[in-house]
Amino acid sequence: MAERNKALKLGEILLEDGLITHEQLMEALQVQKTDEKNRKLGEILVDQGYVQDQEMAKILSDIYQLPFVNLSEVLIDESIFQKVPSDMLRKYRVIPINVEDQFLVVATNNPLDVSAFQEIQYVCGLQVKPVMASTQDILQHLDKFSEVIDVTEKTKLAEGETKSVIKLVESIIIQAIKERTSDIHMEPMEDKMRVRFRIDGVLYEKPHLSKELERKVISRIKIVSGMDVADSRRPQDGRMTLPYKGGEYDIRISTLPDIIGENMVMRILDKSSARFTFESLGMDEEEITKMKKLIKRPHGMILVTGPTGSGKTTTLYSMLNLLNEISKNIITVEDPVEYRMAGISQTLINVRAGYTFASAIRQMLRHDPDIIMVGEIRDQETAEIAIRAALTGHLVLSTLHTNTAAGAVMRLLDMGIEPFLIRSSLFAVIAQRLLRRLCPKCHKEYTPTEKEAAILKKQMNVDKIEKLASPSGCDSCFNTGFTGRAGIFEILQIDRDIRDLILQNPNEKTITDLAVTKGMHTLRGAGLLKAMNKITSLEEVFGVTFSEED
Repeated sequence: MAERNKALKLGEILLEDGLITHEQLMEALQVQKTDEKNRKLGEILVDQGYVQDQEMAKILSDIYQLPFVNLSEVLIDESIFQKVPSDMLRKYRVIPINVEDQFLVVATNNPLDVSAFQEIQYVCGLQVKPVMASTQDILQHLDKFSEVIDVTEKTKLAEGETKSVIKLVESIIIQAIKERTSDIHMEPMEDKMRVRFRIDGVLYEKPHLSKELERKVISRIKIVSGMDVADSRRPQDGRMTLPYKGGEYDIRISTLPDIIGENMVMRILDKSSARFTFESLGMDEEEITKMKKLIKRPHGMILVTGPTGSGKTTTLYSMLNLLNEISKNIITVEDPVEYRMAGISQTLINVRAGYTFASAIRQMLRHDPDIIMVGEIRDQETAEIAIRAALTGHLVLSTLHTNTAAGAVMRLLDMGIEPFLIRSSLFAVIAQRLLRRLCPKCHKEYTPTEKEAAILKKQMNVDKIEKLASPSGCDSCFNTGFTGRAGIFEILQIDRDIRDLILQNPNEKTITDLAVTKGMHTLRGAGLLKAMNKITSLEEVFGVTFSEED
């Protein structure tokens, strides 16, 4: 049909085409004046049987220069109904057809209903491209797809539930960040999922999740951390990043199958506020002076020891931070790389691909390093290669899992490392623990008891202690009595006498006793010093450190 003048009224066009008579037009116009449904002229003419529905739609498409679509000839993907709510489809009598170049193509019999298109555009986020279709076709397709539309609506309700789960997971993590949590523990139980936050090294119970939410929450975290949602029978690891209040938090997730579900632990690392200085670790002036002197050595090995979660990696990063100069080539091999440090080459081991700590050190030595940091010495092969690197002009920094500084020497001997190699390469071992700092706003000072005073006099060689401090609890510290943690350090310097002792088949106690005579503070001594300075409590020191006299 030829293009029509837009100013030409519908009735005139129908008369011109001979589709209706003048009497039929007058009758329809009269009905329109008193029509309670406010029907348009075209609808009245169709309802009265003067014009076919399909013919009327074609004429309107010609008037408004819109494509005409015969819906019975169009293949509509049912997923398109997820774009628009069902009540909106029925309210405006429209059918979504497809998406073309970010436009949602919508079949309508009322192309002048701009408000309808604006509302559809708002809910689906796509520009609307209307096409004409007959009213009868649209209603038939609404009936035809009614089941699909209703199912879609239920799906959207489920999506609303999904959004609630997303908000729940986010709120748990944000609350953990606010409370300075290092780890979030989610543990399945018979009737609920227990949630606990590890704050300053101690687990605190938080409001639990219902059993109904357990699977949904675990699945949501798995999705965003790149894990297999369908696999709940084997351990998995994942990671995600969460921006919050100008900071960026790196979250490491680990799952462990349980007889009644899956355990999940999320470790939270604040990448934006990480400070790698000896002062931030809690070292006093004497310890800082020792550490700065030790790391100035051009070659040899320094080991940091302690249990998991005692801050060993942070200590290594603090060393690297001071050593990081333009004149030094520093390479690290880690598992995982916890913090990115500018100016340092950092590599990640991949055991499945055969890229272990030992093989990584071999590769690193070909890249002309001055300083090598090895995340952990786990076996004899890694220990031997690291020691050889230390003996050939490199400064090697690494960690071991031992309880004391002297214990690192014994561990190397137990691994089968020759005593003369240890003697020649190792020049310092730092054992460490983390103690909770007393909240500065609510801690209480008190006079030590006779028993406490006796312990301090004997172990610290002091005559009198005026005051100690204990935790209380306030809003600032979330009623824990503590805010943050400070390290305590046992710095074993391998001097000539201790080197000679290593060759004499020593034990841990003989090495420690000799080091103490040369001024080394044991972990217990370092902790008691912090208690005397009211940085922590005496109970905290006794809980974290061990003494043969306990």
